[in-house]
Amino acid sequence: MKTGTQPAFVTGKRKYLFCGDNKGLERLTPIIKKVMKENVSFEVVYLGEKEETDITLWLRDQKMGTLLYIAMDWSKLEDFKHLALECGFSEEETQFIGHGVRMIDVFCCKCHQKTKIDRGKLGELPTTCSHCHLMLSVSDHYSPLRGSYLGYATFETGSDGK
Repeated sequence: MKTGTQPAFVTGKRKYLFCGDNKGLERLTPIIKKVMKENVSFEVVYLGEKEETDITLWLRDQKMGTLLYIAMDWSKLEDFKHLALECGFSEEETQFIGHGVRMIDVFCCKCHQKTKIDRGKLGELPTTCSHCHLMLSVSDHYSPLRGSYLGYATFETGSDGK
């Protein structure tokens, strides 16, 4: 399961599925053009703003050898990741492309709660746990068990050296 900001073309697939919102389909356009040039079977599904877009049955009906691209705003992408896995797509058969502001969860080492922060600001400054208010230094280690990055206690010194 590749997750990033740019799609990568994978050759030799039986069929290609492209799903996305407006910006997502824009990012997928170069890959769609390559697939068209290769004259391989493909389908494109627009995932609009409305919640009524349910692609579950469509995904479950796909055959082995199908590669799935989903390009969405980061805030919605996680739900589609879970849906693809539930429908039987493996990590090797999927690419998830996000756009917009990417919020990530930081797991607090003290209260074991999660705090959301903008990933673009990762590593800039310590963040404060929204639950216990401990200053956290955010690790670049992602914990699949916790579904978040690990936050460790940090001690900042004030102007008086304490």
